[in-house]
Amino acid sequence: MSISSTAKTTEVDMSAVRQWVDRAVKAAVPADQMTTDKYGFAEPQPLAGLQAALSVARLAQDQAHKFAKGLRGEGSSWDEIADLLEIEWSEDYARRERAFELVAGPASRNGYDRYVFWTCGGPRGCGERVSDRGPYNGYPSDCEDGHAEGCRRLAAEVEAHHQQQDEWERRAEVMEETLPLVTDTFGKETVQRVRYVQSHGGRYQAWSTSETLAVALVLRDDERLSEVGYSTHTEALRRITSGMSTPPRDPAGWLTTVRAAATGLRD
Repeated sequence: MSISSTAKTTEVDMSAVRQWVDRAVKAAVPADQMTTDKYGFAEPQPLAGLQAALSVARLAQDQAHKFAKGLRGEGSSWDEIADLLEIEWSEDYARRERAFELVAGPASRNGYDRYVFWTCGGPRGCGERVSDRGPYNGYPSDCEDGHAEGCRRLAAEVEAHHQQQDEWERRAEVMEETLPLVTDTFGKETVQRVRYVQSHGGRYQAWSTSETLAVALVLRDDERLSEVGYSTHTEALRRITSGMSTPPRDPAGWLTTVRAAATGLRD
C-alpha cells in the first residue's frame, strides 16, 4: 500500500505521438531500404520497417522504465507502477514484482540481486540515493537501503505496512468468525466465488447470472452489475433470492453475513 498516490494519469496527444513514431521509424531505415508508395510518399520496405519499428518500441519502453524509476522516487508504490505499466494479472507472478523486474531489467549474469536506484523524493523524502531490491519482502526497510536516518517517507511507509498487516489480521478474524454463520449452500458457494475473484485479479468465471450477481453484490462491483443488466442492488438481490429454494427471511442480512465471511468487511 502506497503512503500517497503520485501516479496521476495525463492525456497524451496520440496524433503527435503517431507523427513522431512515423518519423523515428523512417529515420532509422537506410535510404536504400526505402520505397515509394502509390501516392509518391517514401515508405520503409516491410522488413526494414518492422526492424526499425521494433527498435523504436524498445527505446520507448526503456524510456518508460526510466520514468517509472522517477515515479518510484517521488513516492509511487510498485502496485501503482504496475497499474501504469498495464501489467495483467497472472498466476505466474505478482504484478508488483513483475513491474519491478521490468524496470530493473535482466538479472545479472553473475547472479547478483536486481536493484532499482532512485532519489528519495516527495513531500517526506530525505533526498538520499536509495537502492530498491523490489517488493518481495513487504517490510519497506528490508527492501530499501540508503534512506537518511529518520527519513519521514520511510517511516510513513513502515507505518502504512503495519496498518495493512493489522487490517489483514482483523479481516481474517472476521472471516473466521462469520463463515460458520453462512449455512445455505448458495451462500457458501458465493463465499468461495468471491475469494476466487479476489485472488485472481478481479476475474470472474463463466458463472450463471445469479451467481455473478451475488459475487458482484458482495464486492459492491456496480460495473459488473450493470454489465449483467441490473442498475440497483435491490433489483439484483431480488433476482438472487427469487431463485433460491429456501430464500432467506432477511435478504439484506444474508448479504451482509456472506460479505463478512468472504471479505472480512462488515457493513
